[in-house]
Amino acid sequence: MRHHVIASITLLVFMATAFSPVAVAQRGAGGTTPPAGPPHDPHDLSGVWLQRGGGSNQNPVSEWTRQPLPFTPAGKVAFEARKPGKGPRAGLPAVGNDPLGDANVPGLLRTLVYARPFQFIHSQDKVVQLFEWFRIWREIWTDSRKMPEDPGPRFYGYSVGRWEGDTFVVETAGLDPRLWGDEWGMPFSEEMRVEERWRRLDRDNMELTLTLNDPQMYTKPWTSDPKRFRLQTKGMPNAEMLEVIFAPIDEQDFNQKIRNPSNGVTIR
Repeated sequence: MRHHVIASITLLVFMATAFSPVAVAQRGAGGTTPPAGPPHDPHDLSGVWLQRGGGSNQNPVSEWTRQPLPFTPAGKVAFEARKPGKGPRAGLPAVGNDPLGDANVPGLLRTLVYARPFQFIHSQDKVVQLFEWFRIWREIWTDSRKMPEDPGPRFYGYSVGRWEGDTFVVETAGLDPRLWGDEWGMPFSEEMRVEERWRRLDRDNMELTLTLNDPQMYTKPWTSDPKRFRLQTKGMPNAEMLEVIFAPIDEQDFNQKIRNPSNGVTIR
């Protein structure tokens, strides 16, 4: 009799545990507990990353946000003077004024928002970011140095980084205002200060948000929509970065054969 009582108590404990709300929530639809995700170090951003599609953006101002930008009068004038070949305000490239049309580098902001792979490499005193687009490298100093009083102008800025919990916070200044903040012509001045917040969500996914502070162009600091990136592992098409360089010799050929004819220019 005693054995039957013990067996009954054991069965009741098992059923109470197995069918408790916590246990049910932890079990998959097939009745098995889903395996834990692959391990990762949230303070290690190493690897090749590619931006995931964020859906359509109907905002006619910037690829960085769907919200209207808080332009100052000077910012609005600068924005309206841009004549892009892409985006909602796109016109014929031949009559545009995109700096990329003369084989200039895209610069930091435009590169970060453009969907081409990049790689993070950690070292003792800095994090290096390698971009496929134009084969450019960028140094983010992590040795506790302060931002220089005169950091630019530089095409990719001067950057210092630190960790806040599991978020890698990067401060960038000294960006060259002759370049654009995205392919649609977002303007910025030499006063622009950018805060990047990189956070590894799990082994395969990472998120970036920017906060941009530029009192010449914008009435207040504003924050971008989150951008998501996917880790490119060995065997994936974008796991090895290509050499994507717009050399003047190639850009001149493109202008002659494609951009200029689109404006009605006759090639003899």
